[in-house]
Amino acid sequence: MGHQPDTITLTTLMKGLCHNKMVGEALSFHDELVAKGIERQGIKPDIVMYNTIIDGLCKDGLITEARDLCSEMIELGISPDIFTYNSLIHGFCSMGGWKEAYELLNEMFRKDINPNVYTFTILVDAFCKEGRIIEAQAVFATMMKCDKKPDVVTFNALMDGYCLRNNVNVSREVFNKMVKNGLAPDVISYNVLINGHCKNKMIDEAIDIFKEMHRRNLVPNTITYTSLIDALCKSGKISQAQNSLA
Repeated sequence: MGHQPDTITLTTLMKGLCHNKMVGEALSFHDELVAKGIERQGIKPDIVMYNTIIDGLCKDGLITEARDLCSEMIELGISPDIFTYNSLIHGFCSMGGWKEAYELLNEMFRKDINPNVYTFTILVDAFCKEGRIIEAQAVFATMMKCDKKPDVVTFNALMDGYCLRNNVNVSREVFNKMVKNGLAPDVISYNVLINGHCKNKMIDEAIDIFKEMHRRNLVPNTITYTSLIDALCKSGKISQAQNSLA
């Protein structure tokens, strides 16, 4: 290169590579810099540079490589921050590694790094998808204890967890708690409830929720209609299914 790049320039380049799904190239470029002696070239790697690549690796499912890069970062005296942990936790959860993700949460507490709403929501969602509602409840309780207010995404994940276990009544209680907390339910909130009631053959209740959705001026999407029409057809209410599209 004619111009000697600095840390900001290199981080921008790596962000561009990761954004364009070229994480492998970003990692190779980083490895090449390390091999040449990155600091001898007048470049001081920082947390932003490492977080950029770690996040890209995690999103690509390359969690082992992300963890190795985090270890390298620590060896250089750069401490992981909340963005590092959130990327790793999300990466492990995406690969079904909820145990490793939960251990990372505990590691954050040990290192006095305060998790944020996103950190907790990732774990609540992961536990719910694994059918581990007790663990999801425990994370939710820890979240409240840490004075981190759950958002609509957190509540939606918990509601979905209960519906997956056919616990639609508790899911509705979570929905009511969300509203009581001053949060406005979104289309996903209603889709979770409608789908949950439909799967439990509670068609009339699902239709009532559908009407409630309209009263809140929320526009149903393909998922809403698919859940409702499928349930109506399976219960022999063909004309009602046709009317729902009118």
